[in-house]
Amino acid sequence: MLMTGLWWVWFKEKNSQGDNREHIISTLLGSFVGMFIVRILANKLPYRARPILNPENHLVSAYSFNKDLFDNLSSFPSDHATLFFALSAGLLYSSRKVGVVALLYTTVFIAFPRVYLGLHYPSDILGGALVGVLTIMVFNLNYFEINVSRRLLKASKYKEHVFYPLFFLLTYQIADMFISTRNIITFLAHWLKTV
Repeated sequence: MLMTGLWWVWFKEKNSQGDNREHIISTLLGSFVGMFIVRILANKLPYRARPILNPENHLVSAYSFNKDLFDNLSSFPSDHATLFFALSAGLLYSSRKVGVVALLYTTVFIAFPRVYLGLHYPSDILGGALVGVLTIMVFNLNYFEINVSRRLLKASKYKEHVFYPLFFLLTYQIADMFISTRNIITFLAHWLKTV
C-alpha cells in the first residue's frame, strides 16, 4: 500500500513534481539507512525475546506460527515499525493526505497486529518508529536534499532507462521487507565463512 502511495506521489501534479521527487528520494534513502541503524541496534543491544517466545507471558501462538523464524532475532527495536513509519513520515513531506493515510495504515495494519500477535512489545514499535521518523527528518533537511536528492533526480532524467528499473527494484524490495536481499547476504556470509 505504501509503495502505491509513493508511486502516486512521484507522478502527481507537474508543478510540484520536482520537490515531491526530491522528498521521495530522500525518504527512500532515509528508510534504507533507518533499517541499517535498527539492524545494528538489534544486534548490539541486549537480546530481548519476543513476547510470544517468552513463557512468562503465557501467550498462545496462532496455529501456523513458526517460532523458529524469530528465535535468534531480538524484539527491540522493530524493523517493520522503522521502515513503515519512515515511509509514512516521508510521504507527509510530499502529500499531507497520502501521508496521513499512510500513518493510519501503518498504525492499524502494520504496528497493531505485530503487538497483538506477540511479535513485539509496544516499546519495540515505538523505538522502531522513533528511529524511522528521525532518520526521515534528517534526510529531508535542505542540506541533504540539495546535495544528494537533487543530484540523483537530475541524473535520473538523463538515464531514465537505468533509473526506473533500479527505482522499481528498490521499491519492490521495500515492499518485500528486503527478504530476497537478506537471503542473498546470508548466503554470501555463509559462503565466505566456508571459503
